[in-house]
Amino acid sequence: MALAESRGADAKSFFLVASRDMGDPVFQQTVILMLPPGAPPLVAGVIINRPTNVTLGKLLRQPVAPEQRNQRVYFGGPVELSSPLLVIRTKTPPKRSIRLWSGGCAIADPDSIGDVLKDSRMTSDVRLFLGRAQWAQEQLRGELLEGAWSVVPLRSDLIFERDSAKIWASLMQHEHVREIEDSSWRAGNLLSAPNCTAQLAASAGPNLACEPFSTVWDPL
Repeated sequence: MALAESRGADAKSFFLVASRDMGDPVFQQTVILMLPPGAPPLVAGVIINRPTNVTLGKLLRQPVAPEQRNQRVYFGGPVELSSPLLVIRTKTPPKRSIRLWSGGCAIADPDSIGDVLKDSRMTSDVRLFLGRAQWAQEQLRGELLEGAWSVVPLRSDLIFERDSAKIWASLMQHEHVREIEDSSWRAGNLLSAPNCTAQLAASAGPNLACEPFSTVWDPL
């Protein structure tokens, strides 16, 4: 599966915010950045508030710019745990990136991610997620109707918030659930999906074991 090409005004990102009574422990108190639609019938996003104790400097085989070495890697979701997505806030999007909002983009290609992270001139906000959350369109629609999620407009500042514990609480102040129009789901999931053998602790804790799926990543 490949990261979908942006469709301009039709490709909109937003947040899903877990309800207070979310039953699934993987998603309790999570905030998910939903990605522009790709090919049906799947939709996908990445959890933005589950940092691991693994840093970019430890994960990457190739050099990482000094400013990025101590950046934490984030648990993006339980599907394809070795599939990377780099989200960047920049005025100059790198090549092979997909626009998420004005001034923000995503990269799924591992080699391109490595190129960005080793570039000392790239001083913009960056965040690397491994894995994703993924649903069939009707599955997510059902969860929305059941009240499992709130739909909230995207706030780019929260994607790069250093204190992840604040993110869910701040968005719960605007808790609401609404039906999403069919047009929002006309394309499907967006992330590349190479074979995954990674294991993340359920709480996205300190243990992350990942077999390399390209020359970019280092097994831990």
